[in-house]
Amino acid sequence: MRLAASQSRQVIAHCNGDAASEQFITAMEAVQADHPDLAEQRPVMIHAQTVRADQLDRMPGLGMTASFFCGHVYYWGDVHLRNLGPERGRFISPARAALDRGVGITLHQDAPVTPPDMTLSLWAAVNRVSRSDRPVGLDQRITTWEALRAVTSGAAYQYGEEGEKGRIAPGLRADLIVVSEDPLTMNPARLRELRVETTIKDGVVVYSA
Repeated sequence: MRLAASQSRQVIAHCNGDAASEQFITAMEAVQADHPDLAEQRPVMIHAQTVRADQLDRMPGLGMTASFFCGHVYYWGDVHLRNLGPERGRFISPARAALDRGVGITLHQDAPVTPPDMTLSLWAAVNRVSRSDRPVGLDQRITTWEALRAVTSGAAYQYGEEGEKGRIAPGLRADLIVVSEDPLTMNPARLRELRVETTIKDGVVVYSA
């Protein structure tokens, strides 16, 4: 990690358990002592599934993004509540706590572990219910707008591409999709019903339903 920092290379680490999160954060804090500009390299914690509140508190100072796989909440929420207990189980993929602490977030899928369906990621982050329709930490829900930002402008920022993409604006790449309904006005419980009708890459239509 020191070598990466010395070469201004972004470090992205897969951290499922809170011990892994602690190792990553502690290592980055040690590196930051010698490389004060570490935050400019935007380290990323992938999954951050069981990251703790006290760990989230330390992430903004490192410029660290949390990239959440909120599909965990839907697919394995019941298992986590059983295995981790109600308190820790409810706090998996804590997107709300991250945002409230100033931690940048993105959302991702983990195919082939689950189908590559980003509408389910949006829906899971906004609704937080398991396959058995059991609530999994409703206090960690984020808004539809926040979820959309996490997969557009937030994702571009995570990779240092916010000057090229992530928003619809003059001078940026025309990378966008057209969906079947307005996600900001539809019932959030129906977000997973969204369908991609058109995909545009660099101004060229590459998919049309």
